[in-house]
Amino acid sequence: MSFKLLDDKIKELIKQKGFLDPSPAQKLAIEPIIKNKNILLISSTGLGKTEACFLPMLHKLITEKHKPISVLYITPLKSLNRDLEERMIWWCNKLGLEIGVRHGDTTSIERTAQRERPPNILVTTPESLGALLVGKKMREHLKNVRHVIVDEIHEIVGSKRGIQLSLLLERLSQISEKFQRIGLSATIGSPELVALFLQGSGSNVDIIRAEDNKKYDVLVENPSPSKEDHISAENLLIGSRTYSRIKRIEELIKNHNSVIVFTNTRETAEVLSSRLRTIDKALSQTVHHGSLSKEKRIVSENQFKQQQLKALIATSSLELGIDIGSVDMVVQYLSPRQVTRVIQRIGRSGHKIGETSQGKIISGEEDLFESAAIANALMERKLERIKIHDMALDVLTNQIIGLVFDEYEITEDRLFKIIKSAYPYRNITRENLSELLKFIESIYMIWIKQDKVSNIIRKRKKSFEYYFENLTMIPDTRQYKVISIIQNEPVGNLDETFVAEHGKSGEKFIFSGRAWKIIQVDGRKVIAEPVEDIESAIPAWEGELIPVPYEIANNVGRLRRIIANSLDSKKDLEEIMEKYHVDNNSIKEMVELVERHLKTNTIPHDSNILIEKHKDFIIIHSCTGSLVNDSIGRYIAALLTAKSGSAVNVKVDPYRIILQTNESADEVKKILGSNENIEEVLRLALERSQLFKHRFLHVARRFGVISKKADMEMISLGKIISHYANTPVYNETMREVLLEKMDIEKSKEILEGIRNNKIKIIIEQGLSYLGELGLSHQYGDILKPSLPEEEIYKAFKKRLLNTVVRLLCVNCGEYTDIKPVKNVDEKPECPKCGSGFIACLRRNQINAPAIVKKKLKKKSMTKEELKEFQEIRRSSDMIMVYGKKACIALAGHGIGPETAARILSRLHTNKRKFLKDVLEAEKQFAKTRIYWK
Repeated sequence: MSFKLLDDKIKELIKQKGFLDPSPAQKLAIEPIIKNKNILLISSTGLGKTEACFLPMLHKLITEKHKPISVLYITPLKSLNRDLEERMIWWCNKLGLEIGVRHGDTTSIERTAQRERPPNILVTTPESLGALLVGKKMREHLKNVRHVIVDEIHEIVGSKRGIQLSLLLERLSQISEKFQRIGLSATIGSPELVALFLQGSGSNVDIIRAEDNKKYDVLVENPSPSKEDHISAENLLIGSRTYSRIKRIEELIKNHNSVIVFTNTRETAEVLSSRLRTIDKALSQTVHHGSLSKEKRIVSENQFKQQQLKALIATSSLELGIDIGSVDMVVQYLSPRQVTRVIQRIGRSGHKIGETSQGKIISGEEDLFESAAIANALMERKLERIKIHDMALDVLTNQIIGLVFDEYEITEDRLFKIIKSAYPYRNITRENLSELLKFIESIYMIWIKQDKVSNIIRKRKKSFEYYFENLTMIPDTRQYKVISIIQNEPVGNLDETFVAEHGKSGEKFIFSGRAWKIIQVDGRKVIAEPVEDIESAIPAWEGELIPVPYEIANNVGRLRRIIANSLDSKKDLEEIMEKYHVDNNSIKEMVELVERHLKTNTIPHDSNILIEKHKDFIIIHSCTGSLVNDSIGRYIAALLTAKSGSAVNVKVDPYRIILQTNESADEVKKILGSNENIEEVLRLALERSQLFKHRFLHVARRFGVISKKADMEMISLGKIISHYANTPVYNETMREVLLEKMDIEKSKEILEGIRNNKIKIIIEQGLSYLGELGLSHQYGDILKPSLPEEEIYKAFKKRLLNTVVRLLCVNCGEYTDIKPVKNVDEKPECPKCGSGFIACLRRNQINAPAIVKKKLKKKSMTKEELKEFQEIRRSSDMIMVYGKKACIALAGHGIGPETAARILSRLHTNKRKFLKDVLEAEKQFAKTRIYWK
């Protein structure tokens, strides 16, 4: 038995912990770790993989007496999972071993202690390891590292943080003796790739699979609304189907000990929690997501662990979160979009050896097909494959600077050898490296000293600040404040990514449960107004959504086809229920959806594409996933735009490409069957897109071309992109966009299938049922009702009347007062001189009284003062003629006397028309302000 291999002290502690038998992970991993083998341990959550590597590490520390720091434990989380940290500290304290944690928030006192008295085990992040490697004292301690454990390796392998780590481990291997490499991973779809990634210049990594015995019980449920649900839904102003889903979640929470409800976005989590609170105030639940403060999350976690809370409504913030044995049910609200996501989430329940993980996917309408396809793939263990950022040049630039710091100066030969040892750079050539080095020298980061044998690379003054400014590869995503032009108040924040891609005047988006239209993006503000047009609105949380892979979308198409061919067979439908793990209500609704669509149109599925024309929309039904549809959608839009000269709007989801154009469906079919090179077309189209500009900004920061401190309002990004065309910055941006946002190879395969008639294209006129769902976007699930015109009118009127203004007598200059517009008299008069020449000014015009007095005393005035006096005088003239009504107009945001006079001259027959004109003037101000600031 594997526990017998451990030191007696550890065996005694195992008894204290109550571990009767080793878990599958411990049985398989302890012996090879003791034998110093490199391993990738793959295990489902809750099967003891942390102890499987930690116990033999402790054994080695006790028996082999290595110098500190002997064990480096690398975690992708900034703060180690709190439960895990407590467990590690318990073992170390009992054995007299020191453990330290080092990350960005570690205090200077702790850092000093670690330098002077290094711990046996150091827990750190990839970013902090980058800082430690160039620290003089800590670098000496790192020479003693004999074992490196990378926790949750599946979380970072596919990101630039993973690429950074691969190079950091190669840098570490230059100063320490050959160290043992251990990777801990949840169930993944590309274990061989992850093992190659981990091994680097080390010897081979053995894959140990300890996840095969884990059992899952998953069911897709589609709660149907009762008569009572219809009434309650009306009172809550939501759909009856949505209400029944929320009621089912409430029921599941009540019937289980501890429940985690996962949603795909922060906004859905907030709204869902709010709706649950409205339905049942006594239900103890709260939200948990990354936008909440760390303190608030810790309080919620502790209350949940102590079972003071029955449920947490969470996003991905809890996928790697707390281990709570009492969690006996995980609920996924709507499709999780990927199998790897749902297996990690549902694995939070039954978090003990031998227990079955229980999960429900609460779904409805079209979402049922995707949920069913994912449940099927989960039970058959068909997980998505990982894509690695091969040859990421921005990460490499930063690590080249790190390598120069490590050795003061380094030859190009040595640099090439170290870099090529890291798996993501296995294909790098000397020409690739030389070209990059020349570029890095051109931006004054390094010196290159020519040498007959091998060029010598040295650091420059600028490189120090650059290296430490870019220790993290996580993009610095800023927030834009959404301002409602009606209340002139913030309603929340949008991510920089969303604004970069969709932040154009007139673009509509769903946010805070409502549809909005952008009036203007002004600095870090998005000025918007509420609208009713849900159909063409883009969800503000779309950027958060995980892309649906081709395999899942294709399986949805297959499921549509199977159901369409089984409509008359009860037995076949029962087999579908069993295979796809759906309840009776789900299969019933899926059948109804297929039947409803078939009444008017051909069903689009895994081996055909339906194109339909409706008004100025062309809807291409293609079950090929988010990335393929985005690739092909942009490709078609680019060619149509080139042909007609008119811009073509394009929106995609995993099952549709929606084009807004006056072109014909036949023209689209012609493009799909043409021999155009999709990659060339996309590269040309992408470089002009907001998506490319946004990614270029992040890549340029990682290269040091743009400082992270730079004020982006003062920078012309377009000019910078032109300046760096065909450089490593430009090429890396394009590579990143094509890898993360597009799927060129699969798109080529689809287009080839169309050309070879393996994929049939069908053109039909009119709007099908699936087309209708596509236009409504399926994101209005828990939306608030649209703001009625009456409510908008009242809110805007209230805001204007509550606006505080400064009243000033222009006749005597002695009277001034500050008050809200609603308290202004209908015909204001000066209480001191009785004059009606009262100006209505902004409250911050504190110099106005002095300017008026100066004019009245006939003192000399500057041009600026004279100009301001003229504005004050015009305001008083309007108040004399129009009274309080002029004050209301002048209270509008950005409305001065000239605009107010134009509005007032229209002699409105009612107040609503007057207020509408004030609102339109505000919108015009918001639109044009950025051009004349």
